[in-house]
Amino acid sequence: MGSNSSFGTFLVIDDDESLRTLLDLILSSAGFDSICVGTSEEAVNVLKNDEGNITGILLDLNLENSRGEDFLDQILTFNSDLVVFMISGCLSEEIEERIGDRPIDGILTKPFQTAELIEGIKRAVEKRQELITSRESA
Repeated sequence: MGSNSSFGTFLVIDDDESLRTLLDLILSSAGFDSICVGTSEEAVNVLKNDEGNITGILLDLNLENSRGEDFLDQILTFNSDLVVFMISGCLSEEIEERIGDRPIDGILTKPFQTAELIEGIKRAVEKRQELITSRESA
């Protein structure tokens, strides 16, 4: 985890340690910093102490201690400008049904392709930054 990232920092919330490690490596290779946690409680602590450094979240839909879609509501109370990708082994349709109209930027169904993951995250971050910039200049 470097500290001079030009793309920002992602909070990875997944109870699968091997997947957290893989996502950390993928994000790092793409120029992102990452903070990886295994529970919603750890994620809340990170978000409470965040000083605007976290750009986005990769959130497991099926955390051991909470439902991802319910936890997403809590996450967005900290910062509604976060880029959010849901991670799941479920079909996209099931994920979309569970998420409903909650604002997310993408769905990562396992197994995912590294190039697609990086491309999707970079595109979502650029889009979110444009939105924030246009809102601030209005």
